Amino acid sequence: MKRILYITASVLMAAACSGNIDPDNEIPQEEIPEEFTAPFTLSADKTEVEASGQDYVTFSLKDAYDREMLTDKNILQSVNIVSEEGQRVARMETTARFITNGTYNFYATYKGRECENKVQITAKNRGKYEKFHKNVAIYKATATWCGPCAYMTRALAGMNDDAKNHSVELCWHYQDELAVPSPGSQYDCGTVLVSYFGGSGVPTVVLDLQEMVIEKAASALENAIWNLRAEYPATSGIKLSAAHNAGNGTIDIEAELTSSTGGEYDLGFAVLLNDQIIPSGTNDDGKYSHIVRAASGNYYMYSSQIRTVEKDGSFTQTQSVPAGDDVRNLSVVAFSLVKQGNGARIDNIVEVKVGDTKDYVYNE
Repeated sequence: MKRILYITASVLMAAACSGNIDPDNEIPQEEIPEEFTAPFTLSADKTEVEASGQDYVTFSLKDAYDREMLTDKNILQSVNIVSEEGQRVARMETTARFITNGTYNFYATYKGRECENKVQITAKNRGKYEKFHKNVAIYKATATWCGPCAYMTRALAGMNDDAKNHSVELCWHYQDELAVPSPGSQYDCGTVLVSYFGGSGVPTVVLDLQEMVIEKAASALENAIWNLRAEYPATSGIKLSAAHNAGNGTIDIEAELTSSTGGEYDLGFAVLLNDQIIPSGTNDDGKYSHIVRAASGNYYMYSSQIRTVEKDGSFTQTQSVPAGDDVRNLSVVAFSLVKQGNGARIDNIVEVKVGDTKDYVYNE
């Protein structure tokens, strides 16, 4: 069914005076198609928003006849709203929240056709809600013989920059040539993780010891990382250095933790091996990185070294790990654990190459 738009008498009179319409002819009518028609125009109810994870921007999309499109759930299935910087509005939603300072240029597509304009949104004041830059720990139990693990590897590599800049990946190998013994256990670390988190095998991906990701898609990982960052802002920052002691053949690690809120924390460490070629592996290019070669016993649960820290208080912890002579492809991670229910949650995690130091990273 088509709707008819009648031109008003005042418009008709103006047109007649200009000589564009013959008054002897029938009054012209304009047909409005039932289908929403391009060009499409995107707008928002505000252009500045607090980067608190709770403040919302609500979008509106109108067609050439000024009809609102986003109130129709059937239409929403065909609409995508995304920024040039990779921030997406969830499918079937019309609002966006922010947990990172920045300027975002949003546009919309309807059935693959892009709108005529972009809407610029500025998110600000993240430092009011989270003092330290937050990274999510991506624990991946994997194996070189595991075909499906390559799909998860590609999904991790395909994440947007925001997710990559707020995460650290650790690959815990499972019953293969790269697996390492789990401290205090007869099994390797990958096997312990799969069993502890109830995975069905490899790949098993667990974020911050809290959320298991099943879907082998970059978007699923991005959403899960974003949700954890929004729900659990970092309460601690970590300053980390890793020096090669050639005389002793060790990596000497020093980590300093500072709490912005106060609380109980446990610090853990892992050593990672990067840029390895495994010809027998299942990764398409044979390249493997972030391979865990050593870890402290609290890599998935609390140890007995819990420290109580006052607000803005800090403590330092050191560790020496055997490394040999070649440390070119080694990096070190330090992570802080906090209580979560009957278990633990990773509050923050940082990575540094051996020979380097990473200072605290603050949100603005």
